[in-house]
Amino acid sequence: MSNDDCTLGMNRDISRRDFLNGVAMAAGAVALPMSALATQAEYLTDAPDSYPPARMGMRGSHPGSFEAAHSLRDAKRAELSGAERTGETYDLIVVGGGLSGLGVSHAALN
Repeated sequence: MSNDDCTLGMNRDISRRDFLNGVAMAAGAVALPMSALATQAEYLTDAPDSYPPARMGMRGSHPGSFEAAHSLRDAKRAELSGAERTGETYDLIVVGGGLSGLGVSHAALN
C-alpha cells in the first residue's frame, strides 16, 4: 500500500454502519427510475419551465418582494406607514419556510 493510499485512509477498517449506508445508497440508485435522471442540459435552457421550482408552481422572488429589504440594506428608510401595532410579542420569527428557514427554526427550538 502506497503512502498516498494511507493518506486517504485506505489502511483503516470500514465500520458496519458505513458499509450498510453505502449499500443502501447503491440500492437506492439502482431502484431510481430512469426518468428521474435528468440531464444538466435540460436545466440550462431559457424556456420558462426549465427552472425546477417553476415546474412545481413555486414562484421564487418576484419583483416587489425585496425592495423594503434592499432599502434597509442601503441605509434608506422603508415605507412603513401602512404598518400597525398589534401589541403582540414573539420570541422568534422565522421568515420563509424553505430549507434554510426550517433549519433555523429547528436549531432555535433545540
